[in-house]
Amino acid sequence: MFTDSHSAFCGDSTFSTAYSAVTTEFASYNVVAYLSEFGCNTVSPRTWAEVPVLFGTDMNTVWTGGVAFSYFPATSAAGEFGMVTISSDGRTVTPGTDFTNLQTQYGGVTLIDAPARASASASTYSTCPTTIGGSTISSTLPPTPNSAACLCLANTLSCQFTPATHNYSTIVGQVINNGCSLLGQVGGSCTDLGGDGTTGVYGRVADCDPRT
Repeated sequence: MFTDSHSAFCGDSTFSTAYSAVTTEFASYNVVAYLSEFGCNTVSPRTWAEVPVLFGTDMNTVWTGGVAFSYFPATSAAGEFGMVTISSDGRTVTPGTDFTNLQTQYGGVTLIDAPARASASASTYSTCPTTIGGSTISSTLPPTPNSAACLCLANTLSCQFTPATHNYSTIVGQVINNGCSLLGQVGGSCTDLGGDGTTGVYGRVADCDPRT
């Protein structure tokens, strides 16, 4: 199990202000959990002050670690996240200050190896919660993504998303919202594109990449 927390710990945040609540939520889950993304970039260069917290005593018995975001340049609505610079010919990688700062923080981490695997008892699993953060959730999972079907759909579309952009997460959302609004004005619907985690109802192509 993983959780996306790259925006939770920024600058000189602390465990209590950034990670305490989510750690409490996961403390009783007897499944492996890690942070799929960490590395808020509101302060630059990043100091990665969350690393000793993530691997410290407040968190290391609940979380198995995390993935720092992002090694390669990655642009989103929140800005640039890359830790290295790629040369124009794609042959050279130059580490930046974010990279060396993270390297230093990792160097100061003391990992634990407890409890021992042999001491683990048989697992019992609690039922899935019906609410998270005050929102009702369905126990019906979305369909498993079908890459072949999504690719087939993309190849048949006469209207393509061009030109390519690194900031597609913001732009695609605006395009979809605008397109669905126009479609609704003529009696159409974007039901096939979306999904509703509250009701557990998912559209036929809800599992495809938003760019498709």
